[in-house]
Amino acid sequence: MKRAIFIVLLLQLGHISFSQNLVVNPEFETWTKINKPMGWTTAENCLKDSVNINSGSYSCHQEGSSTSKDLGQNFIISTGKQYRFSFFYKTGTGSAGNGCRVWCGWLDDNKAPINDPVSESFLHSVFLKSESWKQFSADLRPPTGAGYFNRLVRSLPNSITYWDDFVFQESIPTASPEEKFSDIIIYPNPAHDFLNINNIQVVQHIDIQNLAGITEWSSDFSGEEFVSIPLSGLPDGLYIIRIRTSGKIVIRKFIKN
Repeated sequence: MKRAIFIVLLLQLGHISFSQNLVVNPEFETWTKINKPMGWTTAENCLKDSVNINSGSYSCHQEGSSTSKDLGQNFIISTGKQYRFSFFYKTGTGSAGNGCRVWCGWLDDNKAPINDPVSESFLHSVFLKSESWKQFSADLRPPTGAGYFNRLVRSLPNSITYWDDFVFQESIPTASPEEKFSDIIIYPNPAHDFLNINNIQVVQHIDIQNLAGITEWSSDFSGEEFVSIPLSGLPDGLYIIRIRTSGKIVIRKFIKN
């Protein structure tokens, strides 16, 4: 399901490239304690769970008990840019409460809340409940005066929520890479051990992202015209490769199997 959703997004957004995911520890793979995921500034009643996972090895198991419990991070943002926000959630089987909700918002440079009716309808008080993994996603444009995005979700009273695969990243409009850089050759596709890139001009940086926007491989370069990337550490699946040359970004898709 997760892969299918992002394939659709890629087809629909053929002229968009995605920058690095800004979420710290987005898949809950690193924990300082069993109840403290690394990087999360707010993680109330968040427990390490290795059974109910959407991807990776762990998720956050959060119980609302008698009051709502929050999970969140803040991000520095720039007005005039567009961002993508998404996550996967699942509510506990037979949970008596109303599930979970989105409670995000914009903050000014002093971290005071900003009222933004345009985004409030889908970033503030959205209720979610599902006994199977579902994805919530939204495209966001900061209002005037915003300096931070307060990414906050919460489990409601008497509810259990499993959280996984959070993404918050800038969307960068670019010209279609297939039109302007059709001479770049990426092979084989599907690839297994190595992915080769030929006929590049003044390459500066290459990174490979999975469909959740997580960077799986990244390296700087010094103008090479041929690059061979080892893929042995990547799980099988569909990936996005982003090639930055002098002043231009080339986006392609490939399959690793």
